[in-house]
Amino acid sequence: MRIPPLYQRKGYQRFFAGIAIGFIIGWAFFLIQGGLAHERLIVKIEKLQAEINDLEKKNEILTSDDEKANKELAKKFKLHEVNARFSNQDSSKLSNLTRLHLAKAVEDDLEHLIGEDTETLAKSHSLLVQAIENKTYRLNDDEQAYEVKIDHLYLYMGVLRIYISAKTSE
Repeated sequence: MRIPPLYQRKGYQRFFAGIAIGFIIGWAFFLIQGGLAHERLIVKIEKLQAEINDLEKKNEILTSDDEKANKELAKKFKLHEVNARFSNQDSSKLSNLTRLHLAKAVEDDLEHLIGEDTETLAKSHSLLVQAIENKTYRLNDDEQAYEVKIDHLYLYMGVLRIYISAKTSE
């Protein structure tokens, strides 16, 4: 049995040529449309990625600002400095060196309060005043004992400022 020679008929040749050309055109159309769709998606992804990066930078800036603000706020609510000063500079008969040593002694007595909440210190200020006023201070080179009285007590922004006056105890 023999296969009829269809390659000699023009109708069959046109049919198979049309199938081949249609396949090539269809494949080209598919590649072009798929490539364009892929390109649009890549552009969209790049835009979204750029927007995400911008939002992440803004978020980082805002959160770092918030963290800095929280740290500064926490510092404001914690005691980080104690200052003792004399309020009656002229009326006291103490020498400047004695005043300096007494102020330093008062500051040293209150040094353990550094790092405490200012709210707690504000609530217990009367206890703080009594602790300082009920103590007699003896300086190293002087046999004299001194009593300290607190005239004013200020607690502001993490700084405890005490204005004192001193007299010799009898």
